[in-house]
Amino acid sequence: MDQREYGDHAALHDAEWRSRVQESARADVKAMLRATRRRRVERWLVASMVLVAIVAVLMLLAGVGVFDRVFAESKGGTAVGESGNAESVLPAVDANRPFARTPAADWADGEAGIQAPPPMRVGEFSAEEVATTTARVREALIASRLDPALLTGHDPNRYLGLLAKDAAGQLAPLFGTGREPQAQALVSLIDGDSKLLPATPKVSGSMKVEAGGPGELVVRTNYLFAYAFAGDPDSPPKDPMKIVVLVRADVEYILRQGSRWTAGSQGLWYGDDVDGFGYSIACDAYKRGYLAPAYRDRGATHVPPKQDRTAYFDATAAIPAESGCPA
Repeated sequence: MDQREYGDHAALHDAEWRSRVQESARADVKAMLRATRRRRVERWLVASMVLVAIVAVLMLLAGVGVFDRVFAESKGGTAVGESGNAESVLPAVDANRPFARTPAADWADGEAGIQAPPPMRVGEFSAEEVATTTARVREALIASRLDPALLTGHDPNRYLGLLAKDAAGQLAPLFGTGREPQAQALVSLIDGDSKLLPATPKVSGSMKVEAGGPGELVVRTNYLFAYAFAGDPDSPPKDPMKIVVLVRADVEYILRQGSRWTAGSQGLWYGDDVDGFGYSIACDAYKRGYLAPAYRDRGATHVPPKQDRTAYFDATAAIPAESGCPA
């Protein structure tokens, strides 16, 4: 092959190479354009999805009232229905209807809220004996939580008279001796410096009956008692929970009868399964065994509750482990 032939051959290959390069370049440019368009579409889709998500979240927050609360707080208070300083938008508490706007508003008044279950035979106890026992437990709950003689007069005699002699003998020394906190799970005592409104306390709950050991009939009571107090005259309340005190009382009562028990032990006893709490209370009074509204703790710092207010008004809810009072 001479130089001319080599040159013509090289030129031919060079032309082919240039053509392939150009085609490849055009293909790369097309691919780059398609990728650019795809990225633009993807970015648009992502941006649209983010915008839709933001709008959805904003609508959700508005729907559940979060913004209502934030807006109210930005003005120095909290939303209507939340405890705080936004009470200026609420009407003053009506002393004749102090439980209005609280979860206890529709509860039964006083002893009407304590009802015994239909009597039936339980273990060795006949239906008649069960009825007699639940009626006595009902009287004990009324005497210990609603009777003014004990509630405000701090006289436990009616309540103690419903218990077995030995049980009453154990409790009697706890009253009027500074040992009232030891009886607090069984009775309600109003602090002497606080005054109840004439409104009848509200009550909600239930009792159930089951067999115990030989000669024992167990009545498990689970009740909530709401008491309305006179408000602070220097600061008329607009939130009713400023004057309403709630007590949860889960108390086991046991009837003991038969020859296995001594004469003094026969009758109604309080059991070991006793629990409960006070909500919206004055901690200083509560530590002394008495009930008073929270505003009586002037300057005291309460630990904010971890549950929604309504949870404390549910007799079926678990009793919270935390305490709202400082140690």
